[in-house]
Amino acid sequence: MLIRFSAAIVLLFGLLTLGACAPRPAGTPVPPQATLAVAEFHQPLHGWQMMTRTRADQSALLTPEQLAELDDMFAELLRGEEDRPFLGIEATRQCQELVLARAGWERAGVSGLRYWMDVGQCVQTDYLLIPQVLDWREREGGEWGVTEPGRVVLELTLLDIENQFVARRFQYDEQQRSLSEDLLQAGRFFRRGGRWLPAKELARDGLEIGLREMGL
Repeated sequence: MLIRFSAAIVLLFGLLTLGACAPRPAGTPVPPQATLAVAEFHQPLHGWQMMTRTRADQSALLTPEQLAELDDMFAELLRGEEDRPFLGIEATRQCQELVLARAGWERAGVSGLRYWMDVGQCVQTDYLLIPQVLDWREREGGEWGVTEPGRVVLELTLLDIENQFVARRFQYDEQQRSLSEDLLQAGRFFRRGGRWLPAKELARDGLEIGLREMGL
């Protein structure tokens, strides 16, 4: 069944929810003198990649081009207006390969936390930010009507490398619903212009929220 938005409903509820989309308070920021490195986007399919118990094997697998697009989007958001300095995926990719090679045949028994901590130490950074795609489903339909809405589940994990602990973790799980199905999300609905978004736009929304809540 095709799900459509009513223009009249959009206008009515828009007038009632003008203040509903105010941003949430930001998290405690990373110290300005601290170095930050960012891993490349990936879907955790192996134990040594996983920061939680959730694998991405039930998700549609993204192409290297799609993952690279997410990396570019993430870097753009991290820089923001202040052009925040950070070590990009080139440095972390090289260290991922080195750490994995060092683990050798034992890699199956290496925990995700241990693996990523070792990557952070190899990069010689104070903090390592790890973005993962846990689920990805493209919408079926167009902006104004769908047979199946898109869904995106992202997880951002910030590791304190020096002190060896998880500093912050943020998970974004978003599947759009019509206004009649979820009035509590009216502010988000109108901020998006009443459109059904493709998965890529849902992801950008999640990254913006996640960076703000993590103080980045």
